[in-house]
Amino acid sequence: MDEQAQKDGQKRVRILLIDQLERMGLTRPAGMTKAQLAAMQDELCQRLAYMSEDGLGALAEDMAGRGGGKERDRFPLAARVLEQARRIEAPQADASPLVRKVFAARLGQEALARGFAPELMRWLRANRQWPTSYVVKGIEDGARDNLRRAEDLRMGIERGRDLSGVDRAWLDARQAEIVRCSRARDLGLGDATRNTVKA
Repeated sequence: MDEQAQKDGQKRVRILLIDQLERMGLTRPAGMTKAQLAAMQDELCQRLAYMSEDGLGALAEDMAGRGGGKERDRFPLAARVLEQARRIEAPQADASPLVRKVFAARLGQEALARGFAPELMRWLRANRQWPTSYVVKGIEDGARDNLRRAEDLRMGIERGRDLSGVDRAWLDARQAEIVRCSRARDLGLGDATRNTVKA
């Protein structure tokens, strides 16, 4: 997602989710200052900028029935909104700042070079946190069977063997995942360059 798409997405979230929930009467959660609510809403706009209009409409409708407080008239907390958003419309891999950072870092470069980038991407999508070295070792170890299978299939193609439909689909899907990982790396490196220029 480029800078303009991010800005457009944030506006969409503000109009179709935040403003909609406020129009429905959801108010500031107890114990939260106006500044904290505004910061939370800004964070939601940034993190949900990837969502489509339909996805945001569905999320607003869902969240309207999940208000906090005794009267269920309080704006839902960000963690709850983000959890439901992922169920309604999962983010694209390149929409996540975390995925961009990981693949722009040495860890992501090594995952691409050593072939376990798709498994790392899947782990990041599922866990939404920076993996520890122990976790990375487990991801790489767990990727060995897939790496072997991909290599065997490629060697078969080089030798003129026809792949079954299942094998061809699996290999194509894996290659598409690697391309998404490379794109996340490029986006992350672009983000880092823009931030350096701004500084």
